Amino acid sequence: ENGELGWVALGWCEGSTAHTASPTRPAEEFLGGCPEIYRASGDYGGGDKVTKESKVYRCRADNAAYCKEAAFAPGTVAGSLAWTEVGWCDGSLAPTASPTFDADAMGCPDEYVPGAEYAGGEKVAVGNLLYECTAEFAAFCPLRTPGEVPEDEAWVSVGPCTGTIAPTAGPTFDPDAPGCPPEFVAGTPYGGGDKVAVGTIVYECSAAASAHCPHRTPGELADDDAWTEVGPCTGTVGPTSSPTFDPDTPGCPDPYSPAIAYGKGDKVAVDGSRAYMCKRDDDAAFCNAGPRYAPGTGLYSDVAWVWLGSCVGTLAPTAAPTVDLEAPGCPEEYSSAAKYEGGDKVLVGGLVYVCKWDEYGAYCNAGPMFAPGGDNSDLGWIKMGSCRGSLAPVASPL
Repeated sequence: ENGELGWVALGWCEGSTAHTASPTRPAEEFLGGCPEIYRASGDYGGGDKVTKESKVYRCRADNAAYCKEAAFAPGTVAGSLAWTEVGWCDGSLAPTASPTFDADAMGCPDEYVPGAEYAGGEKVAVGNLLYECTAEFAAFCPLRTPGEVPEDEAWVSVGPCTGTIAPTAGPTFDPDAPGCPPEFVAGTPYGGGDKVAVGTIVYECSAAASAHCPHRTPGELADDDAWTEVGPCTGTVGPTSSPTFDPDTPGCPDPYSPAIAYGKGDKVAVDGSRAYMCKRDDDAAFCNAGPRYAPGTGLYSDVAWVWLGSCVGTLAPTAAPTVDLEAPGCPEEYSSAAKYEGGDKVLVGGLVYVCKWDEYGAYCNAGPMFAPGGDNSDLGWIKMGSCRGSLAPVASPL
């Protein structure tokens, strides 16, 4: 009923038409064996030939950049801008010498493992055939076994290979000290350039992301910006003398406490073996900014604290200071009702405090929260030490 939509009536006939020879492609178009099949992700240049549906196309030198674009595939309307049809082919090109994976290492790479993570450019072997994962379709490389899918855009056949890649000599951590550095310990305040070992692999802490080095185990995160893999190592690094906190006083300072207000240059101990100093610049304000800035354990420890090294025991005691060598007695007891000026001394709990001389001396009269010996005492007062008795009386003024 709808034949006229596709067919045209030519007339009537009788008998059959004379038999003609089967049509063939023009002889001048036949190019012999076919070049490689066109791949949308191929890196083609001017003059490269490809096959698509038994037709041979050559990449145009004047528009070679388009040959790499899938939108200009040969045989399409837009493809004529990039490709020129040059003929037809049958079979494959005569084989050339078998390519090897590497001229200096003639063997095959590792066998393909389904599900393993592969990146663009990685090569694998399936039997004695070599394949390369394409960057554009690398997401499919773990899911497709090379050679199983015709015209696979994830894996490109490179050629055959023989044997295995020759092993290279194992690198050492340091030619002068070939052993491994200390094992990584979570929470240790590593700095830029510090090296650690995880098993027999050496990692170096990046200066740009050193704040994360104490909290990330090297090798656990892909593309980790905190740790850089250096290479394998064997044995241990030759021991060096143990560092001390201070050559004159090798003991540890007082343990760190989040309840104490620290100032510039204050020193503390963490875990009874590591000494830190609150920075002497404006960053000292972070020494009291909470757990994230705690020395050694906080994520931003290095913002506020400087790691001084390891320490043992406690600091050697010093002689008890006196308030004044010429007047060794104690000053008057502190009174919240009194008005104090810079240099004024008071007694609280057997300890002597002096009001600061600079602008912070204003805190000496700021109320009970800033009283000497209190939580905020160090803002306005300096603790001098203990004293005995009372100050010697002076002559009555005339």
